[in-house]
Amino acid sequence: MIGVSLVLRTIPTPPRITLRERLRPLHDSRIALTLLTTLFAYGGLLMVYTYIGLTLDHITKGNVGVLAGILFLWGVAATAGNLLSGRLVDRFGSREIINGALIVAAINFAALPWTSAHMGTGLVSVAIWGISGWGLNVPQQHRLVTLAPHVAPLLLALNNTALYAGLACSGLLGGIVILVIDVHYLSLVGSASIFVALVMAELAHIRIIQRASAQPRETADV
Repeated sequence: MIGVSLVLRTIPTPPRITLRERLRPLHDSRIALTLLTTLFAYGGLLMVYTYIGLTLDHITKGNVGVLAGILFLWGVAATAGNLLSGRLVDRFGSREIINGALIVAAINFAALPWTSAHMGTGLVSVAIWGISGWGLNVPQQHRLVTLAPHVAPLLLALNNTALYAGLACSGLLGGIVILVIDVHYLSLVGSASIFVALVMAELAHIRIIQRASAQPRETADV
C-alpha cells in the first residue's frame, strides 16, 4: 500500500458502462475467438492443478511437504514464463508465442501420465507446465490490446473473465472425468482442451488476416 501510494500516480475513475457495452467486443469474431482460446487453454491447464494432489501422488507419496515444494516450483516457473514471454512477444509477435506455448503445453500434458511416475521427469514436466501455461497469458493480452487498443482495459477484463471461467469449468469437468477414468490420465483431457485452444487461436489469426486484408490499416502480426 505504501509503495502504491508513493510510486503510482492517481488514475481517474473510468466512466461507468453497462453490461451490454462490456460484452459488445464479443461481436468481433477476432476477439471472441481469442477469448475462447483463453477459456479452453486454461480450462485444460488448470484441470490438473485443481487435482494436483491426486495426479502427482506417485511422486509425492502423499507427503504434503513434497507437494508444497512442487507447487513452489510451478509458481517460480510460471513467473519465469510470464517474464520471458513478454520479451519473446516483442521480438517475434504474439502468434508464434501463443502457438508455441499451446503446442508445448499440449504435448507436456499428453505425456504427464508417464512422466509423473518418476520424480525427475515429473519435476521437469511441472516446470514446463508453469512456463508454457503462464507464458501464454502475455501474448493473449498483447493480441487483444493490438486488436482494439481504444478499449484495452475492457478487453483485458474479459480475458481475465475467460481465464477464471476456464478455472471454474476445469474443476467441474475434472471432477466428472475422474469418476470414470483413472485420475492419472486426467491430463489427457486437459491436453485435448489445450488442443482445442490451439484451433481457436489459429481461427482467430485467420480472421485477423482477413480483416487486415479488407482494412490495410489494421495490424496483421498479432
